[in-house]
Amino acid sequence: MIEHLYPTPVYRSKVKDYQSLNYHIEKVMPKIEYFDMGELWGSSHFTTSDFKQRDNILKKFGLNKVIKEIENHVKLYCNELGCELPDYNLESWFTRYRKGNYADIHHHSPANISGCYYYKTNEKDGDFFFESPNPFLGTTPCFEMHTKWGERKQCTPQEGMIILFPGWMKHGVNVNTTDHTRICLAFNIWFKD
Repeated sequence: MIEHLYPTPVYRSKVKDYQSLNYHIEKVMPKIEYFDMGELWGSSHFTTSDFKQRDNILKKFGLNKVIKEIENHVKLYCNELGCELPDYNLESWFTRYRKGNYADIHHHSPANISGCYYYKTNEKDGDFFFESPNPFLGTTPCFEMHTKWGERKQCTPQEGMIILFPGWMKHGVNVNTTDHTRICLAFNIWFKD
């Protein structure tokens, strides 16, 4: 018998009434200022809304319907993991990917749960991807049948899709090779002590 230990739970779902959420987001888009990430991290691969650790752009602009939708999906995610969502803080920001933009591999640790909601995408403007958290995977030949070290699991974005994953999970975004600008809402969930 083979038992697969330590699987990484990734949640992906389409928001049922995403057009309504997008309508609320659309109303605040003209107020969002974006900054080159090069000013913050020394790279200029994409732009982000004003981001200070633990800020909540959704709360700042009164996007309570979006906050509630995120919470509903986080509750479903936690329920699938066999636990209830504890008290938490939400940190959120928008990211913008124009032609040639991408996100290097990174993680959001020590956040408990990270996620993204796709507000605008043409589904060809750069796949989201995960990398295995096990740096030694594939160093033994028989395990290479299943997953090679450094292999990426691609996730094609769709408008209205939400993805949730552990904050320590390494992820990134492939290069946007289209003329379409993708806008994504990114967020972290921090469980209160």
